[in-house]
Amino acid sequence: MNESNRCKQLTLRIPESLHREFKVSTAKNGQSMGEVAIRLIKKYLEKESAPM
Repeated sequence: MNESNRCKQLTLRIPESLHREFKVSTAKNGQSMGEVAIRLIKKYLEKESAPM
């Protein structure tokens, strides 16, 4: 596995209701919670690094 494919685990605490809603929503869309979380983190980083 090369460096760009290496993964780290991210643990965060969220309210149970938010977790449940997120899990149901991602399952309905055929995605994993991890896939969606990665996409959201990438969008956040793109927004934060964009010039103002």
